[in-house]
Amino acid sequence: MESWNPHTWKPSLVVVIIGTIALLAAACSGDSPTIPTAVPPDMLQTLERVLETGPQLLQQLDNIEKYHPNLSSNCSSAYPERCIPPPSPDLDCQDITQRNFLVLPPDPHKFDPDKNGIGCEQ
Repeated sequence: MESWNPHTWKPSLVVVIIGTIALLAAACSGDSPTIPTAVPPDMLQTLERVLETGPQLLQQLDNIEKYHPNLSSNCSSAYPERCIPPPSPDLDCQDITQRNFLVLPPDPHKFDPDKNGIGCEQ
């Protein structure tokens, strides 16, 4: 049986995230469940941000695995640019110092009420 290689799932994770965002955009549009031919501008900004930060996130994951192999993360995967703990406790924007960061569904702390993919916007 082959051993699990973390480098093979990371690029796939980025593709799954982008696909999920595209499907959420289609579902939220109120139209029939089809793949949209044009992405709404706010979702396009979120997709661009995911594409921009994806390589950096992969590099950070590599560094964490390389230098801290036994480190267990207490960071919510909904906020990949920042280490924000999952609930509980429930946090609000005034409880954290981070602003304008990428938010992925399901946004357990509800940092992105307008659902444009950016948390704690200033």
